[in-house]
Amino acid sequence: MQSVIGPSEEHVSMAGIPTEASILQLTDKAIPGKVLNVYNPPAGGGKLMTIMQIHKENEADEGIQRQAALLAFSAFKELKTVFLVDEDVDIFDMNDVVWTINTRFQADKDLMVLSGMRNHPLDPSERPEYDPKSIRFRGMSSKLVVDGTVPFDMKAQFERAQFMKVKDWEKYLK
Repeated sequence: MQSVIGPSEEHVSMAGIPTEASILQLTDKAIPGKVLNVYNPPAGGGKLMTIMQIHKENEADEGIQRQAALLAFSAFKELKTVFLVDEDVDIFDMNDVVWTINTRFQADKDLMVLSGMRNHPLDPSERPEYDPKSIRFRGMSSKLVVDGTVPFDMKAQFERAQFMKVKDWEKYLK
C-alpha cells in the first residue's frame, strides 16, 4: 500500500480529482455539453480553485460560462476562484491559462466578485481581522470568477496564430 505524504502536490491532486469529476458531472446535468473539462490545479490545494473549459456553439450560449461557475460554487463552498476559458485553451497548462487572461480578459467587464459567501475554514484571509467591513465572522469570504472566454460574436478575431505549412518538410529531417 502506498502512503500519501502531505501537505504536498500529491495529496492536493488527490483532493482535486473527485472535485473535478463532481463539477463536470453537475454542470453536464444542468448545461449539457457546455463544460468540456475541469481542472483543479495544485495551486488551489485541489479544492479552492478550478479552471473550466467552455464550449459555446452560438450566441445563445453567451453567459452560460458564468452559469457554470455559479453551479460549481453551489456545489463546493470551499471553492474560491473559478477561471473560465475557451476550448482552444489547455487548462492543464497554467501558462496557457494566464495567457488567456492577458489576451482575452478585461477586468471591468469579465470579473465577477461574489461577496459574503461561505468558504473553506483553513483560508487565512477569511478572518474578520482581515476585512472587518465584509467579513463578519470566520468562514465568510468573497469569491472570484475570471471570465477569459471570448464573446461568441468576436470568436473569429481571437483565433490563435498558426504555424506556416511547409510542403516538403521531410527534407529538413535528413
